[in-house]
Amino acid sequence: MNIGEIEKRLLDTTVKGLSGPEPVTPGSVAGRKWNLLRDDLPFPSMVLLESALSHNLTAMADWCRKNDFLLAPHGKTTMCPQIYKRQFDLGAWAMTVASASQAMVCVKFGIQRIVIANQLVGKANIRLIAEAMARDPKLEVYCLVDSVDGADHLAAHLHESGARRPIRVLLESGRQGWRTGVRTLDEARRVLTAIRRHAGALEFAGVEGFEGIAKPEEGADLKAFLGDLLNLATTLTADLPAPPEGFLISVGGSAYLDYLQEFLAPLRGKVRLVVRSGCTVTMDHGTYARQIRRARDAGKGPDAFPEFRQAMELWSVVQSVRDGDTAILTFGKRDCSYDGDLPLPLFSVKPGGTRKDARPLTGAKVVKLNDQHAYMTLPAGVEVKVGDRVACGISHPCLSFDKWAVLPVVDDEYRVLDLYCTYF
Repeated sequence: MNIGEIEKRLLDTTVKGLSGPEPVTPGSVAGRKWNLLRDDLPFPSMVLLESALSHNLTAMADWCRKNDFLLAPHGKTTMCPQIYKRQFDLGAWAMTVASASQAMVCVKFGIQRIVIANQLVGKANIRLIAEAMARDPKLEVYCLVDSVDGADHLAAHLHESGARRPIRVLLESGRQGWRTGVRTLDEARRVLTAIRRHAGALEFAGVEGFEGIAKPEEGADLKAFLGDLLNLATTLTADLPAPPEGFLISVGGSAYLDYLQEFLAPLRGKVRLVVRSGCTVTMDHGTYARQIRRARDAGKGPDAFPEFRQAMELWSVVQSVRDGDTAILTFGKRDCSYDGDLPLPLFSVKPGGTRKDARPLTGAKVVKLNDQHAYMTLPAGVEVKVGDRVACGISHPCLSFDKWAVLPVVDDEYRVLDLYCTYF
């Protein structure tokens, strides 16, 4: 990968969260000696904690290596080539994305193996991929198909776009009431026949499923899904000549790593097992934190589910205290995810204070968001004043990264080390 262009990118105060008056580059920002807690950056500010980020990237790479899994991290979480490079430096096999436009970001920065974990549909989308593959003979692209119509549609537009070689296709397995994916073995066989009928445009590479859509209370369904996925994969590939590098079985999210370790173990060494986790990069204080607790409550240790650390913090300032127990903070829906849990207040720091002066906000709760305001209720004994800085943890990193074009990377004292750019 080549991220030199990003390191030299000029950024100014038109970018949310950056200070002036002169433009700065990611490669030169450390020389500014900015510190978030010295008010060198405007608030709100979403920051990445380098110590936790480094720990998580290494922990995921090590876990995959120990389990003989290939890691194709889901880049749609961060859309940050600087993070992609660190993942490849630690041994990632490919980068996963969710759309043709996201794949183009990977192509731009020199990634040569891309998994589009989605159905690739639409003439313009398919043309983008065909043209990219034509420009770079070394570019490998995988995508999903879950229907005969989908296979026909993809093949037709690849031919129309002048594709010179086939795209690699993973047949997607699903479950009733979930999302995409075939529901039965018979349906899967029909789709496989369609894929093989378009041999000039499509190359069958293996089987895929996304287990992350399961709810924690659906443990039995999740196990059944994974069992069905493995049965489908072994049945469909039993009589087919395997490609030189072997067939793939690819699974998805960050929520059920312990289940993946258990169910994929029998296939180690027989097929290539690809894990596409994305949110392990930063973890969170909501959805994924609960999944670690679930695994620990079930007696599973870090070998089954690594001990990730929260690496994202959303900082804001108290702008008003009203009605005796409600602080209004300077962030809102424009700054963080709100599709699940709202941000979790962690601690506050008075003006002029440092991290060691932080006061826990135990029992405080963000109960409502407007576009630019957050309502934080305060329990008895917890007080904040106008001007206090407040740190919150977030839930669902995917929909927090996309609110920020640039995120400062900070050390444990909140000194700015780098600026990570996103490409949503």
